[in-house]
Amino acid sequence: MERRDRNRRIAICALLIAVGTAIWSVEELLPRPMPWIKPGFANIATMLAIALAGPVEGVVVAVGRVLLGALLLGRIGSAAFIISLAGSISAALAMGALWRTRLSVYGISIAGALTHGIAQLFVAGWLVYRPGIILNLLPLVALPSIITGAVVGFFVALILKRHRPPAVG
Repeated sequence: MERRDRNRRIAICALLIAVGTAIWSVEELLPRPMPWIKPGFANIATMLAIALAGPVEGVVVAVGRVLLGALLLGRIGSAAFIISLAGSISAALAMGALWRTRLSVYGISIAGALTHGIAQLFVAGWLVYRPGIILNLLPLVALPSIITGAVVGFFVALILKRHRPPAVG
């Protein structure tokens, strides 16, 4: 890899980790109707990392923003941290795998949001609840995930329309 391209990817990751952490931290402090429902706007940073630098960088941004956010809020090692990390990594992997397909940004974002919610349910079922609760809560996670995924997809599409990224190999 060319040094300039490597430096560009590092800069993109650093910027998007900072932006994603700020968004994630604010979302963590907002009141929620149910514990698992939040906008998920921090996934904008992950999707932009995938679009601008590649799938590996998307995972780096997802992990970086959750780690940094947990450090800022004093949650490293807590069940909430582990659940959040599992959801973020799963979503980044799913979105990264789908990025080069014919799926739209909206479809990729919704798939990421659903993957995020399902991964969090599985980990929460394993860490905190009984595993059988996953099936009961799945519909309550799926509908908000579809809605928030579409909203995140809208913002990513808007940003990418204004800034068309160069092709990354």
